[in-house]
Parts: sequence; structure tokens; C-alpha cells
Amino acid sequence: MHWRILARRVLGREGTFLLRNIVSSLAFYLRLIPPANIVGRENGISAITCTYNEEDWVEVSLLSLKDLVNEIVVLDSSTDRTPDIIEELHEKHNIPIRMYRIPLGDMVYVRNLGLSIAKYKWILIWDADFILRDDSAPLIRELLESLDERKYYLIYWPHICLDGDLWHQDPKSPLHVEHWLFTWNPKLRYKRVGHHDSLIAQLAYYNVIYIRRALSFHLRTVRSPKRLLYRHYRWLMRREGLEGKSSLDEYVKKRILEDFGTEDIDLAANLYFQRHLLNLAKYQRDVYGDYPQLLREYVKRKFNVEL
Repeated sequence: MHWRILARRVLGREGTFLLRNIVSSLAFYLRLIPPANIVGRENGISAITCTYNEEDWVEVSLLSLKDLVNEIVVLDSSTDRTPDIIEELHEKHNIPIRMYRIPLGDMVYVRNLGLSIAKYKWILIWDADFILRDDSAPLIRELLESLDERKYYLIYWPHICLDGDLWHQDPKSPLHVEHWLFTWNPKLRYKRVGHHDSLIAQLAYYNVIYIRRALSFHLRTVRSPKRLLYRHYRWLMRREGLEGKSSLDEYVKKRILEDFGTEDIDLAANLYFQRHLLNLAKYQRDVYGDYPQLLREYVKRKFNVEL
């Protein structure tokens, strides 16, 4: 087991945050690290979004960032209309998007490429199925303006996760907390840790800020059955270290025969989706609040559905 995973399990989230803040504060006051305001990047926020066939939600996802970020760097490997939708967003809504078309492959490489391409001091990791809540942009902007520009920060907050459809959640993990926003520095890298692509943020550099309020939604498995099936098997490919080494389509064909006893992808997708729905619970609007206005307008326009 990687030592980072072990430390997190032993200390827990709060203990890990406390350790980071103690070590980074000592390093800062003893001047053991260079201050963040000399890293050579303009003050602002670069969102990094990696996309692979995200045509369902990419429009509303990126639109939700319009009042928050200074640029959106998109690294796209799609075979559907995703890049066309992104181009339309850039042209029609004047969103500062820079899109790079890249082969589907190693996500550690792709994420590190994003870090190198981004122009601004703050990095926001933003998947194409994340949607910012209505009042989150000014809150985040106000927070960043209040911070010491000489220090490095990892800013955590919960996503509210929706699964299966827009009315359900996985009761075991209704929230997902990560460092979605952080200060760039030239030593920052993603690496493979266990089965995951992890940001390796130096212990001596980074202070942690944990916002307990959920600032965004994650439409985690809100997909058509076929897209959900492909997403699941792509994740398995990554766990097995096969991403970039073999074709996703060939892997899916092999696995559905093993898992569902069929070569019919549509049938396998529907069977997988039915299994997935069995584990879900109703979304608790009274607990987690209303859907973002942008999402409500989008699903009404695109699907004629009221949220």
C-alpha cells in the first residue's frame, strides 16, 4: 500500500489536513520554500477539463464556470459531438476556452499536460459533469482574494453527487470531497497512486482550506446506459493498467461477454444500468438543497424535464 494512502487511513481526513497545515506553516515561517507570489503566473483561475464523449453535460458544466474562471483548458479525446459543443460555447458565450485534441490514453500524462498548459496561478480541476451552484462563484472569488498571496493552498469542498438519473444518489457516498482548487507551482505533478491518479502536492508547501458547504453538483453516473457501461469499463481498464495499451472497444466487447454472457452492447448496457439503479436512493432536496438554476433551465430546454 502506498504510504500516502496508509497515512490518510491512519490520520483520517481532519488529521491529514492538520498535519499539512502544521508542516506547511513551519516551512513558510522558516522560509524553507519559495513564496507563491514569485512562481511567475498571472493571478487568476485556470480550469482544467479532460473530456471523453461528454456531450450530455459538457455545455451546462462549462457554462457554470463563466463567472468564476479566467480560462478553461479542455483536453479532449472524444469521438462524439463534445468538441463541437465546446467550440459553440466559446463562440456564442464568449467563454475563454482553449481546447486541445489528444489521443485517449494515460490520464496521468493528460492531467500533467493540463498543468503545464494552464496560464494562471490557481488551478481548478473540473470534470465535464460538474456543475457549480448558483452562488458559489462569488464565494470562491471572495475567499481567494482574502488569502495570503505568498502561501500555497489546497481548497477542498464537497460535490453533491447524483447517480443513475437526476433524482437519485448513492446513499453510501452522496458527497465527494477533494481538493478541486489549488495553487500552481512548478513541482506539482500527478502520479499513479494505487488505482488512482493523485495530485502530489508537497507537504511543506500546501495549506489546506476545507469548505464544508457543498459548492457544486457532480452528475456522477447520470448517463445513458451505454455511456455508463463504457465509463465503468474505462475505469476498470485504468485500474488494470491497460489504458493506452489496448482499445477500449475491444476491452468492452471482451468484458461484456464475461460479465453478461452477451456480445450485444446495448443489452449489456441495459443490464448494467438495471443493476446500478438497485443501489440508489432518492435525492434529498430538503437536506442538500435545490438544483442549480442553470441545470434546471438546461434539462427543461434539452429534455423537456422539470427539476
